[in-house]
Amino acid sequence: MKLSRKNISYHLFVLLSLSAFQPVAAASIEDAITAVEDNDPATAIKIWIQLAENGNVIAEYNLANNYSSGTGTEKNTQLAQVWYSNASHKGLVDAYIALNKKALAPGNGVSINFDVGPQFWLSKQKPDYYTIQLASSRNKQSIQKLFNKSNLKGKGGYYQYSRNGIDRYALIYGSFSTVAEAKIAMSQLPEELRKKTPWVRKIKTLQNISK
Repeated sequence: MKLSRKNISYHLFVLLSLSAFQPVAAASIEDAITAVEDNDPATAIKIWIQLAENGNVIAEYNLANNYSSGTGTEKNTQLAQVWYSNASHKGLVDAYIALNKKALAPGNGVSINFDVGPQFWLSKQKPDYYTIQLASSRNKQSIQKLFNKSNLKGKGGYYQYSRNGIDRYALIYGSFSTVAEAKIAMSQLPEELRKKTPWVRKIKTLQNISK
């Protein structure tokens, strides 16, 4: 069918009208990083705000940093605390540390990984690394209590496994590239934890047996 000028104008009007209802492509973390690298903090913070309001934890943390330092926006300690808190509740370790200046830093050789909770910490670690198993119990609550008491947030976790058909839970700490590094860290543990006879475990082994 041959389109007349009138028909062409009508079709263009329809296309333009429909395009007004199409969702605009959302900016990405990569876009924000590009803006930072281009020394354009104002654009970067606009993207962080868009992503943070949609629940992106990395954006929440970076937005908090911007408000904390006044980079790309006016300095606002209160807003910084809000976004640090949001990111912290989602398990972002650096956000937790920013909120709790007195939080213990990880020991030498400990690899911190972002995670959504101690029960998922093991799955985030490198299989060829080593960790320290601190304790095990049939009582999950006792392991959780020891985890919190030992201030292991972001530095360890616990996993569930089965022995002779009985479910057990084990508390682990640290991610080390060598057995030697793990043993050094083990010697630096608080006396209360050393009394529990901790031992070095291959992370891949634990990942294979965890439920």
